[in-house]
Amino acid sequence: MYFPLGWPKYLTDPRQDSLSLQYVISSCDRMLFAVISDDTVSVWYSKPSVLIVSFTQSQEDVEKLGKYQLAEWKPDSSMIAVMTSKRYIVFFKVILDISVPNHNCLYVSMEGRRHAIRTETVGISDGCSIPAIKITPAAYMELPSSISCCICVRDELMVAMTDGSLLRVKWTATINDKASFNVFELNVSIDFQQTKAARPSEADGHVTMMEYSPIIGGYVLVMSSGRAMFVVPPSSRQENTSAQGVWVTDMKDASCLAINHRYRLMAFGCKSAIGVVYVINETEGTIEESHRLQISSKDYPDALTQTGAVHCMKWTPDGTALALCWRNGGFSLWSVFGSLLLCSLGGESFPDDGQRLFPHPIKSMEWALEGYQLWIVSEGTDRVEEDFVGVGLDSSRVMQLQFVKSALTVNPCSANHEHVFLQGEDKLYINIGDNCTSHHSSNFSHQQMSIGNKIWQIVPISHQYLSTNWPIRYSAVDKSGQYLAVAGKTGLAHYTFYTRKWKLFGNETQEKDLVVSGGMSWWKDFICVASYHITAQRDEIRCYPRNSKLDNTFAVAVKVPSQILLLNTYKDTLTVFCIDSHIMLFNLERKNLEPNPTIELKKVQEVSLNNFVPHPVCVTGLVLTLLRTEFGVRGQHSPRDSECLLLNVAGKLLMFQRDQSAPRVQEQSQKQTKSKPLPFATPSVVATNVENMWSTSRASQGKMQLLEALWLSCGTQGMKVWLPLYPKSEGKAQNFLSKRIMLPFGVDIYPLAVLFEDAVILGAASDATSYHGNVTKAQEQSKKNTHHLPFYTLERTSQIYLHHILRQLLRRNLGVNALDLARCCTELGYFPHVLELLLHEVLEAEATSKEPVPDPLLPRVVAFIMEFPEYLQTVVHCARKTEVALWPYLFSAVGNPKDLFEQCLMNEQLDTAASYLIILQNLERPATSRQHATLLLDKALEVSMWHLARDLVRFLKAIEPSDDDTPPITGSLRVNTSSGFTPGYPSPPITPPDTEGFQFSSVSNLSNLSRIRSSSVTGTDVQNVPPPKKKLSHTLSDNFLHSKKTSPKPKEEGTPDHMYIDMILCRHCRKLLESNRLRDIGYFSANIEGFQLVAWLRRERVRAAKVDDFVSAVRDLHHQFEWPLPILSYSVFQQLKDKTLSTPSLQSLSLLDSDMVNVGEHNNHLDYHQYLAGLRATISDPNLAQSDDIVLKPHIQKTEDSSLATVEASDNSSLLEYDEMTESNSFSDLLSPELEILSHEMANKGPRQSELELRYLLQILLEAGCLEWAIIISMVLRDVEAVIRTVNTASMTDTPLETVARMREGISYLELWADTECLGYKPFLHFIRKQIHVLGKLAEQAPPTLQLSSSPEEASDDAPLSPVMQTIRNDSETHTDNVKVTTPDAKPNECALA
Repeated sequence: MYFPLGWPKYLTDPRQDSLSLQYVISSCDRMLFAVISDDTVSVWYSKPSVLIVSFTQSQEDVEKLGKYQLAEWKPDSSMIAVMTSKRYIVFFKVILDISVPNHNCLYVSMEGRRHAIRTETVGISDGCSIPAIKITPAAYMELPSSISCCICVRDELMVAMTDGSLLRVKWTATINDKASFNVFELNVSIDFQQTKAARPSEADGHVTMMEYSPIIGGYVLVMSSGRAMFVVPPSSRQENTSAQGVWVTDMKDASCLAINHRYRLMAFGCKSAIGVVYVINETEGTIEESHRLQISSKDYPDALTQTGAVHCMKWTPDGTALALCWRNGGFSLWSVFGSLLLCSLGGESFPDDGQRLFPHPIKSMEWALEGYQLWIVSEGTDRVEEDFVGVGLDSSRVMQLQFVKSALTVNPCSANHEHVFLQGEDKLYINIGDNCTSHHSSNFSHQQMSIGNKIWQIVPISHQYLSTNWPIRYSAVDKSGQYLAVAGKTGLAHYTFYTRKWKLFGNETQEKDLVVSGGMSWWKDFICVASYHITAQRDEIRCYPRNSKLDNTFAVAVKVPSQILLLNTYKDTLTVFCIDSHIMLFNLERKNLEPNPTIELKKVQEVSLNNFVPHPVCVTGLVLTLLRTEFGVRGQHSPRDSECLLLNVAGKLLMFQRDQSAPRVQEQSQKQTKSKPLPFATPSVVATNVENMWSTSRASQGKMQLLEALWLSCGTQGMKVWLPLYPKSEGKAQNFLSKRIMLPFGVDIYPLAVLFEDAVILGAASDATSYHGNVTKAQEQSKKNTHHLPFYTLERTSQIYLHHILRQLLRRNLGVNALDLARCCTELGYFPHVLELLLHEVLEAEATSKEPVPDPLLPRVVAFIMEFPEYLQTVVHCARKTEVALWPYLFSAVGNPKDLFEQCLMNEQLDTAASYLIILQNLERPATSRQHATLLLDKALEVSMWHLARDLVRFLKAIEPSDDDTPPITGSLRVNTSSGFTPGYPSPPITPPDTEGFQFSSVSNLSNLSRIRSSSVTGTDVQNVPPPKKKLSHTLSDNFLHSKKTSPKPKEEGTPDHMYIDMILCRHCRKLLESNRLRDIGYFSANIEGFQLVAWLRRERVRAAKVDDFVSAVRDLHHQFEWPLPILSYSVFQQLKDKTLSTPSLQSLSLLDSDMVNVGEHNNHLDYHQYLAGLRATISDPNLAQSDDIVLKPHIQKTEDSSLATVEASDNSSLLEYDEMTESNSFSDLLSPELEILSHEMANKGPRQSELELRYLLQILLEAGCLEWAIIISMVLRDVEAVIRTVNTASMTDTPLETVARMREGISYLELWADTECLGYKPFLHFIRKQIHVLGKLAEQAPPTLQLSSSPEEASDDAPLSPVMQTIRNDSETHTDNVKVTTPDAKPNECALA
């Protein structure tokens, strides 16, 4: 509820630097603070925190009266009573100093002021100015004994003395003997029935601390012996009545106390460093323990021995939080029923040395107005050592801690429960999703809230409004989170996120006449407030439209008979709770009038709750819902008759349902019956210790159980959910009444909002951080360095609660209901995590139990999880996060891990199966692990899960043959990841599943990068290739790499197991190659460590690496690499058609060499472009497109990956570029041949990553001698130089004749395929016809020669030398004899062949 924020502040009086402060106490309105030192009384103002006046007694008075110790304010703030150490009470008058100008104000804030200074009824000016007051001694009186404590009771003081007397002292320095009594003369019993009544003895001691509660009806006393009692004072209305006392049960070591009037709780601080909270049990008439405030030793070890006794406790002004501090230092903050909100004993709240507690030992503390600050007076150097930096400051200064609080503390309306909404003294903090910060319509969906978003939307409150209306008392947010409203001392203001603007009252008088007294709530586009009109002196309900000016002209006001304490909305009903304990229900109806809409409030019912509410202040929550304890057939009752009223009375949740047995009024007057609802029946108690409650009016058929549930926050008891249980519809549902069940579960955060559909609880928490700055010598000498102070930050927290509910349902044998609830939440992204949490918590609880579990829950949980497909994954994840010692208990319930592993293989959950290998590695012998890993490896290779296959290979190679006889591991589990299995074996980076290319850094058989640059990656289209990693900068061969591997060898290479693994890999690689899956081979070699792809391809080049169907291979490569089939421009097609004279084969084109423009003179990639441009340039007839020839239009397929310049076509389509503007060629005539060729090249290229992969594979295949695949890749890339390299390699190396023949035959089939199906290949095949001719010549020779071409004229001057030939040059002199050096103008790394 309350969360500290920012730095602590120190308030210094320059005249009291050397004094030790003793006590701080605020006036009733908390605007003035009295700070007491040994001889001085100072009065401070609350906001801003400045010193107004101080009075210092003379040394003679100190010796006569004693030192000041305690103080009390008179209820009207006109006097202060100070208790001294020598049995004296000194009375001071606090009056306005009329001698001060500026309307008797010390400081006047003119910023934002829109009206003149007004004086309130007590004579002190309004809060925007600081009054000039003076204090003068009025009287003093001596008491018969030393004073131990005092309190103010109505208009008198109650003073406790060490002789056991409790004197009632009037403010006129006289004693009221009638109301005074002595504790040793009381009859104190153990209950209110006066059982075993007896007088206290001297061993019980005197009163050391006391408080009075008019709501509880008596005094609560703490005795010096540690005992505590509750005293009912003598009645002033009846004579001869005496006070009666009741001992607090089992309280033996009390040191201090604090009373919560709103919740009727008595909190005692104990010498054992814990707090105990008691409540009066009215049924049995005893004072029984409610809960304890105890620091967990798990989170804060040695806290009880380090802190000492509880020294001071204070409830917040609204009674929703308790501040507790210890004798040795440190403080904590607790919710009303025991949830720990903050503790300064751990984390960064410690000072530098970690040996002192923050804050220093506290003498006294007091909450400021609305609980935004906590004033603290700490002890001085007599209790803290001098060597601590900053010591000595706290004893002479007042420290302030700044707080923000939840809006639910004072305004628990329904909309505030749907958001994490906090209010500070000048800012609002709201946590909403990113998609909620923009403008939305009224039908906002609550599911749009971002669960993972932890960013606060901080809204500064309008300074113009805050300067005259501080402090902010109420705040409200609408259900969409887009509109905020605040109310301060007077008036109100509202804010819109969309416009980022505040809307204030334009009329200052209207603002000052309106006081929001009972809360506010949004309803549609209206803000409804419970207010008091000062001028008319009446209580009203006012509704202001959001889109109109904030003015009473547009407001609707309804008068109510008494002050409203709570206000809430439910659908179209407004519910208010008044100070006379009456509840009124109003029907809200929006009127769409022009120009401004209005609202109509019609009172429909009024209910008196005097018999069920002990005091109106005790009602802390009011909700109208459709929840019922039992449901009949739906639709049996109207929505109005099904309503119920939930009332939180001092933590006890009462449920008022409609009385269905009440007589119907429609028999008498039918018109009146429609608007008159049924009365409410006698309430039933739903739960106790309730702090907050959440319910929703939304409906969803998929999640009825979650949306119709009631959620309760119950402090130390965690949370409770009142869940409906729906029966199965089996034909008898009309006779069955489904009921509700209350399920408790623990939470680790303090809940502030519940997301019903998402099954998530949202909260907030404060975290402390210490910032260490440079300390100057002057700061050290003056001891004013405060760099050790913690800085508090605010963060939003969340927690999943679904697994708690499922566990409670399964424990109660409600598995059917748990299954229905879980199935409606399966679409949640974290549902597998819910099942894992469910299994893990039950396993930990039962497996670590010291006593046998009579009714184990684990079998039921396992049977429940088996109903979901995440069962196998849940089990293995739970096992791997659990100690190995608990595995036998787990697998005794879920089954043998080997069987679960086999199920994963059958279900193709290979990642889950890999996790089970870790289990088998620790539970079974290595031989079993090897067997299952081999099965998983086959499956992983089959489905192309390369990262998993790589890790499995490493896992298998790490198993030593000598480990087969070793017993399974039963000790600690090895630290492995889900995909890495070998301990101590270096793991390379794993390729992400969405990686589009090979992981080159993992490939072991790369060739020289310079070869790739000079021979494969050429041309203007790939000049911007990024520089590769250094790992690829050296030439690698199989043997060289094998000798240079830095990874440790798991075992020798020649072992049978290693050979078996290699056999599996080779078999799979052969399968990939036979099915033309060349890209998968690239991924395979990039991920499988130690697999020598070049050596394997060299062995398989005449077996698996041979290509039987070139056409299918080309098609498969286009499909695998997403490489588009080439397109043919209309002009080029027309030229080719005219030249070939309808000849179907490209062989006829060789007869037309003389007619072509520059064909074949320079066979390189750039000349191929020029060749295509030449074909385009030969067309000069503008009417060519108008010819009678048949025009082929391509069948274009547009995919997600294709860009504007990329065209993909099916294998059976004719790829032609058809100009849709052929009828008018004005646009096509403007295109230059170069621009047209460039557009074609862009359209014919695939993704850049695919090109890099193809060229990499081309280099590997050339090095391995797989020339058939090399020529296919060269043709797919349409790389002329790559074709020349491949043909040169076939010419100069010992290439089998059968391979060359298959290459020439395959190209023939490609020519036929290009004629009939893919015309886009025709220009390229025609351009490389000389290389095709060379292959034909080579195929006719036996044995093959090393000659590159049949004649010097057919060789290209700029043809590059293949890398294979470069190698041969270094090894054989016969090869160098055939090489001719290039001319000076030739390109680098290129050679001309003779």
